[in-house]
Amino acid sequence: MKNKGITLEEIQTEGKAQVLAQLKEAVEAKNIRYHPTLLQTVLGQIKYLSLPALGGQITCLFLIFVLCSYLERRQAQLMLWLGTGSVLAACLGLFLMLELCRSSSFHMMELEQSCYLNVKQLWCVKMIIFGCLDLLILTALIAGVSKNVSCGMFPVMLYLLVPFVISSGLQFLVFTIFRRERREYLQMSAAVFISVVSLLPLSEPKLYTIACLGVWVLALIAGTILLTTEIVLMYRTLGSENEWHTAKL
Repeated sequence: MKNKGITLEEIQTEGKAQVLAQLKEAVEAKNIRYHPTLLQTVLGQIKYLSLPALGGQITCLFLIFVLCSYLERRQAQLMLWLGTGSVLAACLGLFLMLELCRSSSFHMMELEQSCYLNVKQLWCVKMIIFGCLDLLILTALIAGVSKNVSCGMFPVMLYLLVPFVISSGLQFLVFTIFRRERREYLQMSAAVFISVVSLLPLSEPKLYTIACLGVWVLALIAGTILLTTEIVLMYRTLGSENEWHTAKL
């Protein structure tokens, strides 16, 4: 029996160039790579932050309003306002450090490194988030204190920024030196230490006069240098710390 061949229907090639051009446009219009903006990245990472750290920030903001209202009703004097503000300012940076301790403990660093952002980028985002929250709380604190004292907003800003910056720098120093679990207790101790030290100038009211503003400016510059140095050191040692945690697996 003679085999009958299969005849294929001819495919029309008319308009082929137009079809290929349309396909090319569709492929080029396709968003293959994801490039989120900084705002999208920050908003996307907020939901992954630990509740104790965020809750602590919110509690601090609420506590500031309560204390300012209480001191205002009591008609507190300048030293009491500045002492209360200094203690609160020295403790603000603690919540960022608690979040970073969580990220570097319990093998969280290895888990976070598998995400879209690498560890350094992720920690940078966390520092931006908590830094913005700290600035918001500091602004509320400075506004509340300066409203009820006679020395003005700029001096109050200096008096409160100094303990905040120095305390944050000291906590970063603890973070980079001590590579062990539960180092957040050491950071809490550092924050308490700076809080106590920030109360010592209250025994010398002359330090809170216009003549001594230069001393506060120098202290702020020194604290800023300390904080900046410790942040840079942390990023440089971040890779070695990741290897240290990986070796524990």
